[in-house]
Amino acid sequence: MTVLELSSVEYSYRRNAALRGVSLQVQAGEVVAVTGASGCGKSTLLHCAAGILTPDAGSVQVAGQDLATLPEDERSRLRRTKVGVVLQFGQLVPDLPLIDNVALPLLLDGHERAEAHEAALEWLKQVGVADEADAVPAELSGGQAQRAAVARALVTGPSVVLADEPTGSLDSRAGQELLEVLLRASRYRGAALVVVTHDNLVAASADREIRLRDGVIQHEVAL
Repeated sequence: MTVLELSSVEYSYRRNAALRGVSLQVQAGEVVAVTGASGCGKSTLLHCAAGILTPDAGSVQVAGQDLATLPEDERSRLRRTKVGVVLQFGQLVPDLPLIDNVALPLLLDGHERAEAHEAALEWLKQVGVADEADAVPAELSGGQAQRAAVARALVTGPSVVLADEPTGSLDSRAGQELLEVLLRASRYRGAALVVVTHDNLVAASADREIRLRDGVIQHEVAL
């Protein structure tokens, strides 16, 4: 089943074209690596897929719903519930303990605090940082913070997880451990996973590699 579909997506920053008619389908449970040189459009593709950016042309569908046709409140809710996003530096809320950081998407969606905390603690266990549930991000290593970011991305049970250079700020050992956590957690949930990366080891762990060049798909290969 297709859970993410980009059709002829174009996006420009002023007069600089970042994406030039990119089309991509991702199936449930599939792991796709998006690679290419810096500035080729990788992060822009991910941000369009997440609904963070609105394409200048083309369409993005998540779980069968076209983001452009939804009112802003419904689009925001779809992003919260169907899309999990992991950025390079985690983007955790500095003043909140981990359990509240992970529970935040559920709390924003109206879940009771006890229920949200129970789900958050279960995901912190899944990614191996449950012992740090009461710690704030500044008290954690980079690898621990990224593990918590993975838990937050998955706590709502999304159809697709989008990760933008999730290992880029970590050393090789911590990066490999995080990759294994991300792959295991996504597969446990049955979510599709799209990873933007420069790391050949990360790309080699995918089912398929999409290589971008100058805003277009240069080649696509099953791994």
